[in-house]
Amino acid sequence: MVNISKRPVDEKKLFKIYQLFFKVIDQADNKEEFFQLIQDIFSPSEQIMIAKRIGVIYLLIKNVNKLAITKYLKVSMATVDKYYFLYYKKKTNLILIIESFLEDEKINHFFEDLFADIFIHPGIYIGHHQLNWEHKKRQKERLMIDV
Repeated sequence: MVNISKRPVDEKKLFKIYQLFFKVIDQADNKEEFFQLIQDIFSPSEQIMIAKRIGVIYLLIKNVNKLAITKYLKVSMATVDKYYFLYYKKKTNLILIIESFLEDEKINHFFEDLFADIFIHPGIYIGHHQLNWEHKKRQKERLMIDV
């Protein structure tokens, strides 16, 4: 559990702190720099807490069973229910962002499957058996993740 001071900061100061936080995070030019900043700013338990929250929302959006989420992410049912409520009752910005990622993912998978159907011809061209096998393996992995 994160400890927060009982003495609240006024809204103007808090807004300025959020702006500073955004500027610091915005300085990351790539994933490695971003991860380094996250490690510098957040404690290991805070990093895990934030990642799990995003993971819960992601899995709820993908319609994964709530009990499976609790087991997979090692979170309580209360945590899952909290984000279940957020997902179905309040469309927060985070949820809209993750949904847009999933839409992009579906579009990318659609085109990958389409191009594979058009260009991969096992039995006709040398090496296409391997390409077909790799594509089928990726499709199977996607189905396992979608469950």
